Amino acid sequence: MDTVYLVAYLKPSEPLHDEAVGVLESLGPNRKISQAALIELDLLMKSRRFTLDERLKTWKFLEKLIPAETIEPIIPRDFTIAAVLTEKYGLDYFDGLVAAQCMVRNAKPLTTDKDIINVVSKVTISDIN
Repeated sequence: MDTVYLVAYLKPSEPLHDEAVGVLESLGPNRKISQAALIELDLLMKSRRFTLDERLKTWKFLEKLIPAETIEPIIPRDFTIAAVLTEKYGLDYFDGLVAAQCMVRNAKPLTTDKDIINVVSKVTISDIN
């Protein structure tokens, strides 16, 4: 799962909010949140000048909502693939990591980002190696 669903979950006015609620409530072995999405969310809050108190409230809330085992960690192989995806295919840093995680794990990305969807569906790891 990409950052877009975390943002939509936290912001009821977002068009994807209801879908994001369903997605986050169905986390489990077959549906996970990318660790990169969590890091990107924190950077978004910081860059949008959320106060420390606002960030802490958000993370304490998400800590209760998101079980640790539903977070997909970033491994070195993900960074290897992401580096190529950002340079060769023009993905931004976090999109590259999410796409790489999906490619390495042979998983389908849960995102509205067409760039991630296109790269994961059209590029193979053998194209990168």
